[in-house]
Amino acid sequence: MKKFLLLFVVGVSMMMATNASAQGYLKINPITLAFGRMGIQYEGVINEKSSYQVGAFFVSRSSTLLGYKKTGFGANLQYRFYLSSDDAPRGLFVAPAVGASFMNYSYDDDLLADYGFKYNVISVGGLIGYQWLFSDDRFSFELGIGPAYYIYTGDIREGAEVGGSVLPIASLSLGYRLVE
Repeated sequence: MKKFLLLFVVGVSMMMATNASAQGYLKINPITLAFGRMGIQYEGVINEKSSYQVGAFFVSRSSTLLGYKKTGFGANLQYRFYLSSDDAPRGLFVAPAVGASFMNYSYDDDLLADYGFKYNVISVGGLIGYQWLFSDDRFSFELGIGPAYYIYTGDIREGAEVGGSVLPIASLSLGYRLVE
């Protein structure tokens, strides 16, 4: 139920952003599709130097060779500050970012039969990137990178595991402007 509520809130936020923004871009990362992750983001312009980006993703990947299946979903949020002389959403930006994901692993082989686990990840970090606009600002392309602190919680058999680590976050997306 909590997972459904999270997806509902993200979806409603994206719909409200589409109606309220003077300029908004719907974006995807085509590279993650090769890894079984389908994600979508919406960037809405707030004013000439800032925007917000909300996103949601779903993961479904399995390997018959290794005998595992990974499924899950998550959401993320960024508030972007554009530093270049161009108006948002074009140019150099910095963005604090937060995210949450809920994942399941299961194994289907003789060695690890009936072994599986669930884990959740909360991330807090920052991103620096650049966004280009093309064809009368109809299309966008973005690259970005930065650090994030990840907090892991999970249920591995009978015990609960908790941990954290600092890892990079990256952004690569193609977008299309939805609102005139």
